[in-house]
Amino acid sequence: MVANRFAFSTILMVLAFLVSWPADSFGQKNKNAKTEFKGSPEKILEVANQLYNAQRFARAKEAYIAVLMKDPENYISTVRTAKCSYFIQEYDEAARYFESAIEIDKDGNDTVYFELGMTYRVLDRQNDALETLMEFRKRWKEKDDYARRVKLEIEGSKFAEAERKKDPVWRTRCLDINTAMGENFPAVLSQNEDEKYLVFTTSRTESKNNEIFESYNEGYSDLWMSKIEDDTTFGVAENMGKKINTKYNDGNPTFTADGQTMYFSICNQGKLGYGCSIYRSVYDPRKKRWGKPRVVEELRGMKEVVVDSRGKIKKVPTYDVHPMLSSDGNTMFFTSDREGGEGRLDIWYTTWEGDKWSEAQNLGGRINTPFDDISPMLSDGGNILYFASNGRVGFGGFDLYMTEGGMGSWAEPSNMGAPLNSTYDDFAGFWSKDDSSTYFTSNRPGCTGRDDIYWAKKREEDPCEFAVHGLVLDQTSQLPVPFATVILFEIDFEGDLIPLDTFRTDQSAEYNFEVECEKDYKVLGNAPEYLANEVEFSTKGAKGVNDIELNVDIKLEQIIINKAIVLNNIYYDFDKWDLREASVEELERLKLILVENGNISIQLGSHTDSNGSEPYNKKLSENRAKEAVKFLIENGINPDRLKWYGFGESELIFFPEKNDEEEQKNRRTEFQIYSIDFPAGEN
Repeated sequence: MVANRFAFSTILMVLAFLVSWPADSFGQKNKNAKTEFKGSPEKILEVANQLYNAQRFARAKEAYIAVLMKDPENYISTVRTAKCSYFIQEYDEAARYFESAIEIDKDGNDTVYFELGMTYRVLDRQNDALETLMEFRKRWKEKDDYARRVKLEIEGSKFAEAERKKDPVWRTRCLDINTAMGENFPAVLSQNEDEKYLVFTTSRTESKNNEIFESYNEGYSDLWMSKIEDDTTFGVAENMGKKINTKYNDGNPTFTADGQTMYFSICNQGKLGYGCSIYRSVYDPRKKRWGKPRVVEELRGMKEVVVDSRGKIKKVPTYDVHPMLSSDGNTMFFTSDREGGEGRLDIWYTTWEGDKWSEAQNLGGRINTPFDDISPMLSDGGNILYFASNGRVGFGGFDLYMTEGGMGSWAEPSNMGAPLNSTYDDFAGFWSKDDSSTYFTSNRPGCTGRDDIYWAKKREEDPCEFAVHGLVLDQTSQLPVPFATVILFEIDFEGDLIPLDTFRTDQSAEYNFEVECEKDYKVLGNAPEYLANEVEFSTKGAKGVNDIELNVDIKLEQIIINKAIVLNNIYYDFDKWDLREASVEELERLKLILVENGNISIQLGSHTDSNGSEPYNKKLSENRAKEAVKFLIENGINPDRLKWYGFGESELIFFPEKNDEEEQKNRRTEFQIYSIDFPAGEN
């Protein structure tokens, strides 16, 4: 996700039908460590529901799981765990818990079928989505948003399947400015011809004294900037400073052509934490800094909401976000949930009247749908409008769309296709002047954080390309492993990995990508209950040859809890626990396994030969195991995922040892996976 999706991409509002919005404050701050949930299942459930109603979904999920540890058949906790997982974008877990809820009670709540179908859509399990959504449509008799939405999603599943067969128009690349905390809503700032900067929204916790926005258990968002060296290379990112960034959620920048005026949104202000407003800041070239932001009062929307359980009503700001200026600076488009729109979130526009902005106008039903339409941008020529929507037939979630024409005469919008769009959320495009490339945001897997910034460029008409395809297979049985995730990386000249694209397999377990000539690549495969594995391949030496096919199968080893896996070459000198230089390479491999499989926790065990007393060998093996764990922690692995144990001479491979080689093999280190429940994505 993020930076902060709740405030800026408004995904939680997008799926408002999944939860009844409370009147509580929208944002919570937390500087404290996690606490355990104690008491009866009923007591913990009460706490979990309070957290859920306060939209503290990451924390609520922990509480619901605590209930399920004591009461595995608790239907409400199972459904709510699924919903929390969905909101914090842990989609595999969401599917698993929705499936469990149906197993517990297939008639418990018909909307669970809809929610599971939506989750399958994100996971690109289109056949499962169709089956589940059709079941929901059969059960649901109301003529409401659910009925309209399920019709749209069924059509979308068919659309996504058909689009698989088309040649891709765009090439995409994840950018190295992304972090694990998430980045989104990129915009280019140019104050002179020699320098350009990418300005973006991020929830890096160093921005706000490590305060946490608890809807996602991530930091409050700020505006950062990074100098553009070329389209995909950037300088060190820097916070835009306290003049611009507040203690609230700041983001969604747009600039005048001369780079002297910026508009952006500030969200979740005040005690209640409702809404977002658009602010203006003017750059002072003499002081070389941005001035204090001022709210654009003429664009500030207000609405009445219930703010407590007694029904008290207050006026609060609407969600006015995603401002984007036309190239001449005379028109501003933005997203709002104010009254008078076509759906929940609509695109609005306003024109500059010399000293203020005009009253905002809705862009109308040609663009806006009954659902959510966001992140607008007008092309440099003014004849193309780009935007994102989840209210049209598409791949799933938000897709990027375009329409040609002009104000009042826009053509029917068209989906911009894959891989620009995915089954995840794709939005906030910032297009080049010639419309041939764009920076955009996506929460698809394969990059760094929840939300990441990507760069995309239109393909050449006659590129030198290969089609690479293969199967994801079980290493032991050689049978297909369905519903796997395959990520394509380019290996650059320094050996660094550049994420390019992601493919979710269906029941066939087959994946496919288009790759260029004269480059090195890697595919990384992963699936639930399997260890990730990678395969490298190269197209070098085939320059000028078009439409060549490569077959690259990926074999995965199934995770077996508590099965010992010996680390090759982790051996020790007699009576020592220091790591040999040759051992570091094997521990680096183990580190990579842990990074690629963020949902596993391991125990490292070390063994000695039979020389020496049992108590001495026990202590020696403990020191050896601790040394290996120390190496992993020093190289970025979360210590909560690591345990160690010294076996001493209790499990000898050779006894009695006949030579030095057998003694060496007894002096070994191995690991076993003891848990696959660690939160995915953390190292």
